[in-house]
Amino acid sequence: MKWYCFFFFLLIIMSCKKEEDPYEADIISGLTANISLDGIAYDSISGITGIIVKAIPTANRHGQTNAAMLFNRLDSAYIDFGDLANGSVINNDFTISFWFMVSDTLAPLAILSKRGVFGPWEYSIDNHFDKAFFTYDNWINDGTTTVYGTDPLKAGAAIIINEWTHVAFVGDGTTLRVYRNGLLQPGNDTRKDSLFLQDTSAPFIIGNGGGYGKNYYFNGAIDDIRIYNLPLKSTSIVQLANQ
Repeated sequence: MKWYCFFFFLLIIMSCKKEEDPYEADIISGLTANISLDGIAYDSISGITGIIVKAIPTANRHGQTNAAMLFNRLDSAYIDFGDLANGSVINNDFTISFWFMVSDTLAPLAILSKRGVFGPWEYSIDNHFDKAFFTYDNWINDGTTTVYGTDPLKAGAAIIINEWTHVAFVGDGTTLRVYRNGLLQPGNDTRKDSLFLQDTSAPFIIGNGGGYGKNYYFNGAIDDIRIYNLPLKSTSIVQLANQ
């Protein structure tokens, strides 16, 4: 009788055990840089802390204080991680995910970039082609041509003033696409044959970008930057957009 009761009790415990969701999206595999910007500038993957220049902590999309970073264009605010190797996207397979809220689009703005002022070049996520859209401007390391697409780029994420927005740029080695708040946006850019994105000594900068001597200082808030060395599936991007 005692053994029967024990076996029955064990069955109850096992039936109550939470099973893993087979449909839960993977947002861990391939993660090479994870910068939460929770009031500090720290990449939890490399252990590198960026230098904060006039950017200040602010509330994030959930209203939590000191959980994002605020950049003022007039202050020339930015965060410099130096040559953050994990910030490079190589072999043309990548995902770059982030949250932002823009105060205005009176001037070109950059979310983040990895390029020197006059080279070497890798990429800059900014809106200098069209102030209403963020695009993934990218180059071969000498800056003479793009790897994905031809200027002006087609894969763009629309900007809504004073509204938190999630964006993910995804390159799969053939095509560059962009998701906005978990939804695939129209327009894509095709990779040019034989051209590759490369790792250079260019600094990884949050809140500034451009190229050829340009400085596109951001004006607003940025949060939760993630870089992957693979193209995330749409289900994973939806999960990031719902966090």
